[in-house]
Amino acid sequence: MGVGAQENASLEKSSHGDDAKSEPKYDETFSGPIVEVTATKITVSRSILGKPAEKRSFWIKPDTRIEGKLRVRVKVTVGYVTTDDGDVARLVVVRTSQKPADKK
Repeated sequence: MGVGAQENASLEKSSHGDDAKSEPKYDETFSGPIVEVTATKITVSRSILGKPAEKRSFWIKPDTRIEGKLRVRVKVTVGYVTTDDGDVARLVVVRTSQKPADKK
């Protein structure tokens, strides 16, 4: 039964990845669909039940990490910091739908 113990040990090691080191630092997050995207700026709309829709624009800098393809209407989560220049995106993650599209 030593093989099972070895597998468990390797699983525990792999669950502690190095991704935390390489992830950019950000203070807050904002999620919703993209309503406008340019080379230097992204605008995201967020709807919360019982409140009016909120739009927020974020600057995209050369050190902004983008995971996925940015285009209008895709859902994203933006990790950002607020600076004197405005909100600067540090990490933009495109969210894919979890359920497969059902075409009839």
